[in-house]
Amino acid sequence: MTIMHSLLCVGIVEFADPALLLIGDAQSLSWLADQIDARRELNFAAIPSYVSQIDVSLRLAFTMQNGHLVRQGNVLDWEISSVEAQQFAKQLKELAASTSPAHAYLDPESNQSGLQIVASIGEYDPKKVFGQ
Repeated sequence: MTIMHSLLCVGIVEFADPALLLIGDAQSLSWLADQIDARRELNFAAIPSYVSQIDVSLRLAFTMQNGHLVRQGNVLDWEISSVEAQQFAKQLKELAASTSPAHAYLDPESNQSGLQIVASIGEYDPKKVFGQ
Protein backbone atom coordinates (compact mmCIF):
# COMPACT_ATOMS: atom_id res chain seq x y z
CA MET A 1 0.00 0.00 0.00
CA THR A 2 1.34 3.42 -0.89
CA ILE A 3 0.77 6.03 1.79
CA MET A 4 0.29 9.54 0.45
CA HIS A 5 1.11 12.57 2.58
CA SER A 6 -2.28 14.23 2.10
CA LEU A 7 -4.06 11.27 3.66
CA LEU A 8 -4.91 10.83 7.29
CA CYS A 9 -3.08 7.63 8.23
CA VAL A 10 -4.67 5.55 10.99
CA GLY A 11 -3.32 2.50 12.76
CA ILE A 12 -2.52 0.89 16.08
CA VAL A 13 1.00 1.28 17.44
CA GLU A 14 2.77 -0.03 20.52
CA PHE A 15 4.25 2.91 22.37
CA ALA A 16 4.69 2.86 26.18
CA ASP A 17 0.91 2.42 26.07
CA PRO A 18 -0.82 1.05 22.96
CA ALA A 19 -2.32 3.83 20.85
CA LEU A 20 -4.66 4.45 17.97
CA LEU A 21 -2.43 6.84 16.06
CA LEU A 22 -3.83 9.33 13.55
CA ILE A 23 -0.98 10.85 11.53
CA GLY A 24 -1.83 13.76 9.31
CA ASP A 25 -0.71 16.96 7.71
CA ALA A 26 -2.45 20.32 8.11
CA GLN A 27 -4.97 19.53 5.36
CA SER A 28 -5.99 16.07 6.62
CA LEU A 29 -6.20 17.13 10.27
CA SER A 30 -8.31 20.16 9.33
CA TRP A 31 -10.56 17.86 7.31
CA LEU A 32 -11.02 15.55 10.31
CA ALA A 33 -11.71 18.54 12.58
CA ASP A 34 -14.40 19.72 10.14
CA GLN A 35 -16.01 16.26 10.07
CA ILE A 36 -16.10 16.10 13.87
CA ASP A 37 -17.30 19.70 14.17
CA ALA A 38 -20.16 18.95 11.73
CA ARG A 39 -20.95 15.68 13.57
CA ARG A 40 -20.57 13.62 10.39
CA GLU A 41 -20.58 9.90 11.01
CA LEU A 42 -17.76 8.23 9.12
CA ASN A 43 -16.77 4.72 8.20
CA PHE A 44 -13.14 5.39 7.33
CA ALA A 45 -13.01 2.29 5.09
CA ALA A 46 -15.57 3.96 2.79
CA ILE A 47 -13.36 7.02 2.17
CA PRO A 48 -9.94 5.73 1.07
CA SER A 49 -9.25 8.98 -0.76
CA TYR A 50 -9.10 10.73 2.64
CA VAL A 51 -8.02 8.01 5.07
CA SER A 52 -5.45 5.24 4.88
CA GLN A 53 -6.17 2.59 7.51
CA ILE A 54 -3.33 0.23 8.33
CA ASP A 55 -4.56 -3.12 9.69
CA VAL A 56 -7.50 -1.44 11.42
CA SER A 57 -11.09 -0.48 10.65
CA LEU A 58 -12.30 2.69 12.36
CA ARG A 59 -15.85 3.99 12.47
CA LEU A 60 -16.67 7.39 13.91
CA ALA A 61 -20.12 8.21 15.28
CA PHE A 62 -21.70 10.69 17.64
CA THR A 63 -23.69 10.14 20.80
CA MET A 64 -25.86 12.17 23.14
CA GLN A 65 -24.32 10.23 26.04
CA ASN A 66 -20.70 9.78 27.11
CA GLY A 67 -18.23 9.22 24.30
CA HIS A 68 -16.38 5.92 24.15
CA LEU A 69 -13.99 3.79 22.13
CA VAL A 70 -14.73 0.08 21.79
CA ARG A 71 -12.35 -2.41 20.19
CA GLN A 72 -13.20 -5.82 18.79
CA GLY A 73 -9.99 -7.15 17.29
CA ASN A 74 -8.93 -4.59 14.68
CA VAL A 75 -12.41 -3.04 14.42
CA LEU A 76 -12.82 0.17 16.41
CA ASP A 77 -16.01 2.10 17.09
CA TRP A 78 -15.34 5.62 18.34
CA GLU A 79 -18.41 7.47 19.57
CA ILE A 80 -17.95 11.12 20.43
CA SER A 81 -20.20 13.16 22.73
CA SER A 82 -21.19 16.75 21.92
CA VAL A 83 -18.75 18.14 24.49
CA GLU A 84 -15.94 15.94 23.17
CA ALA A 85 -16.75 16.91 19.57
CA GLN A 86 -16.19 20.59 20.38
CA GLN A 87 -12.98 19.80 22.27
CA PHE A 88 -11.55 17.37 19.69
CA ALA A 89 -12.35 19.65 16.73
CA LYS A 90 -10.59 22.52 18.52
CA GLN A 91 -7.56 20.34 19.34
CA LEU A 92 -7.31 19.10 15.74
CA LYS A 93 -7.56 22.64 14.31
CA GLU A 94 -4.81 23.80 16.66
CA LEU A 95 -2.70 20.80 15.71
CA ALA A 96 -3.23 21.51 11.99
CA ALA A 97 -2.03 25.08 12.55
CA SER A 98 1.13 23.95 14.35
CA THR A 99 4.37 24.99 12.71
CA SER A 100 6.38 22.36 14.57
CA PRO A 101 5.88 18.64 15.27
CA ALA A 102 3.12 18.12 17.82
CA HIS A 103 0.40 15.76 19.00
CA ALA A 104 -2.90 15.84 20.87
CA TYR A 105 -4.75 13.23 22.92
CA LEU A 106 -8.34 12.66 21.84
CA ASP A 107 -9.39 10.16 24.46
CA PRO A 108 -13.12 9.74 25.07
CA GLU A 109 -14.61 9.77 28.54
CA SER A 110 -15.08 5.99 28.50
CA ASN A 111 -12.35 3.97 26.82
CA GLN A 112 -12.72 0.20 26.97
CA SER A 113 -10.32 -0.41 24.10
CA GLY A 114 -7.02 -0.28 25.96
CA LEU A 115 -5.82 2.30 23.41
CA GLN A 116 -5.03 5.97 23.75
CA ILE A 117 -6.16 8.07 20.78
CA VAL A 118 -3.33 10.28 19.58
CA ALA A 119 -3.41 12.69 16.63
CA SER A 120 0.02 13.74 15.36
CA ILE A 121 1.54 16.15 12.86
CA GLY A 122 5.18 16.12 11.80
CA GLU A 123 6.31 13.62 14.42
CA TYR A 124 6.18 10.29 12.59
CA ASP A 125 6.74 8.87 9.15
CA PRO A 126 3.66 6.66 8.54
CA LYS A 127 5.72 4.17 6.53
CA LYS A 128 8.10 3.66 9.45
CA VAL A 129 5.70 3.76 12.38
CA PHE A 130 3.14 1.48 10.72
CA GLY A 131 5.75 -0.75 9.09
CA GLN A 132 4.56 -0.10 5.53
